Amino acid sequence: MKKLPVYEMLISDDMDSDLMVDFIALVDRPAIKKDFVKFNDQFVEPAKGERKDDFIPRCISYVVSEGKDTEQAAAICYSMWDQHFAEAESWNDYPEAAVENAKTALRWAEENGWGECGEATGKIRANQIANKEKLSRETIARMSAFQRHKQNSDRPLGEGCGRLMWLSWGGDEGIAWAERKLKQIDREAFKIQDEEKRIISGPLMVANQKIFRTDPELGDYEVFFSPETIKKIAIKMAKKGFHNNVNLMHNADMKVPGVTLFEIFQSDKARGIRPMKGFEDLADGTLFGSMYVENDVAWQMVKDGMIKGFSVEGNFGMRKKDEYNEQFEKIVEILNSTTF
Repeated sequence: MKKLPVYEMLISDDMDSDLMVDFIALVDRPAIKKDFVKFNDQFVEPAKGERKDDFIPRCISYVVSEGKDTEQAAAICYSMWDQHFAEAESWNDYPEAAVENAKTALRWAEENGWGECGEATGKIRANQIANKEKLSRETIARMSAFQRHKQNSDRPLGEGCGRLMWLSWGGDEGIAWAERKLKQIDREAFKIQDEEKRIISGPLMVANQKIFRTDPELGDYEVFFSPETIKKIAIKMAKKGFHNNVNLMHNADMKVPGVTLFEIFQSDKARGIRPMKGFEDLADGTLFGSMYVENDVAWQMVKDGMIKGFSVEGNFGMRKKDEYNEQFEKIVEILNSTTF
């Protein structure tokens, strides 16, 4: 499979240069998201519940129809799949009682058959839970939504499908865990650190995370920010006094007064600076921040889950990994006002 070229994103130390981060956006999806300019996101993105073996051929077929050769299409589609799930954690800290419930359902079905009970997804879910597999946010949301079937859960096994399918999805303990976990996950793009003090905290930039990009000039490629560049970005933001530069959804016409970035730090194991609690798995060199939200409208949007994370924006140069890019000035033009 052909590898996509990888470029390191750069800013300039020169205070007069426009290569810098100048705004932080409050967004409805966490920062560091892929930006597929050319393709229909609804089609190319993995669909709900779609397996990798189903997505890759579907994606390749579509990308080939857009003019790419098969090798290029495969590289793009595997990158899409990896990015899609790299950005979303998975969890298996559900209680043992949920595991036993799923095993009970599987044992009963093995002895008596599934009959007309359950769709394929329910059977898959029972096996996932019984095997203590990690579950995505999307799967946990489906488990939580299964609460609506609780009224059918008390019937004995063999009397209809209610009890069997309830156990397949983890039973009382599994569904209750999913409801709790979903609320926790949706607050972890950034965390409401203090309800009364109106403080939200989370990652601003993730070090060395590859991000898929495509444009007419450079074609398909991936980019990343090194810890050193992230440090330069943080220093230049502070020198420029950009801590009040906040907007909604990267919309220049939707600047948000009354929201201030008052705390910012970069994790650094060598200096003993640990990641923010709840984000210990992020790479060393990740940039974290906290905002004080005085704006009543913005605070209500945070509480309602309408905005869930931070995303930086600015102008960047870049160079090919391990190789200086002689077209630096041209690339600067292409990447003007790029957002991450």
